[in-house]
Amino acid sequence: MKNRFFLGLLLFIPLFGFSQRPDILTVEQAVQLALENNYSIKIAQNVMEQKNASFGNSGMLPTVSVNANFSDDKAIDLSSRGNIDLGWTIFDGLKMFASLDRYKSMDEINSIQFRASVENAIRQVINQYYLIVSTQQQLKSIAQTLEVSEIRHGHVMAKYEIGSASKFDVLNAKVDFNTDSSSYLHMIEQILSAKTNLNQLLARPINTPFEVVEEIPFDDHLDYAALHAKALEQNTDLNISRIETQITELSKKETNALLMPTVSLNAGYDFFANNLTNRGFYYGAGVKWTIFDGLETHRKRQNIRLEVERAKYMEDASLLNLETQLQLTYINYQTNRDLVSLERENTDVAKQNMDISLERYQLGNLTALELRESQRNYLSAIDRYTNSLYLTKLAETILLQLAGELGK
Repeated sequence: MKNRFFLGLLLFIPLFGFSQRPDILTVEQAVQLALENNYSIKIAQNVMEQKNASFGNSGMLPTVSVNANFSDDKAIDLSSRGNIDLGWTIFDGLKMFASLDRYKSMDEINSIQFRASVENAIRQVINQYYLIVSTQQQLKSIAQTLEVSEIRHGHVMAKYEIGSASKFDVLNAKVDFNTDSSSYLHMIEQILSAKTNLNQLLARPINTPFEVVEEIPFDDHLDYAALHAKALEQNTDLNISRIETQITELSKKETNALLMPTVSLNAGYDFFANNLTNRGFYYGAGVKWTIFDGLETHRKRQNIRLEVERAKYMEDASLLNLETQLQLTYINYQTNRDLVSLERENTDVAKQNMDISLERYQLGNLTALELRESQRNYLSAIDRYTNSLYLTKLAETILLQLAGELGK
């Protein structure tokens, strides 16, 4: 009776603290909440909205300044002087055009990095969500074995009371029951921790109650060739590396422009007034061409050439890394996908074996050790099955992220 009360208390623990069962949170709802609330996404969005590309930042627009001076000098009585200046660089070796393109590329990188942050957040939410599902499946299997252990302990106690079982048998049964109870409590702890982590990803109160679905769905027909083609076109890391190579090429153009002359126009209005009044409009043009600067331009050109080479190496390395990740993850996906069917069958067989073992044990045709072994086999089969399911889902999620398809 005492064990039955304790078992009932254990099975009640997952709902403890709630007056009614919380609503089911689907993975789609979790992802939507993350897109709305996740702080990593908000930070990346803030960076993305900071724009670099503009005609003014690139030096294409004129500058206008107003200067004024006022003084009360006894020697010349009242004095005021001021002017309005306009300066406009109309040619700088095409540096301004290269600068504008470079700033546009920087803005494009910020946009891709924002998409990468969204993908990472979605992947983390999916992984954490199905970790909860997987752990709850294991919790159910432990509850089943715990019930078997409780029945076994009650059976031994009844035999002990009539003198057909030893104290050793009773203690053995009690140890196994307590072991299963401990495993059950630890599994509940893992579920609560995983739910807390998911609430954090959703940027909501960490103790917000919710339930999850009972199954882990996955796409069992992912095609490697299609994923590879999309990854070469859409992968965020690879595209960032490509744009960074473009940026170094544009920086090279900006540096080469230092070898060219600079042509500028200037105009303004100058006024001066005290006892006399002197005002006038002026305009002109200027040319500046640096013939020798202590080989500083040569040094910059050498350095930027090395930067271009480094960026190309990094782009090649990014491509190789992408193809390696894609290949290894697809192998992992195939392996665990195939294991799912096998382990599902094993769990059915192991469950039947445990049920039959319990019946034979109660009839006296099976030892306690053999019954315990059937329980272990069932738990091991469930663990392998849920693990293969979860790993298949993880691999699927990573493959979609590498292909730039996650969240579409």
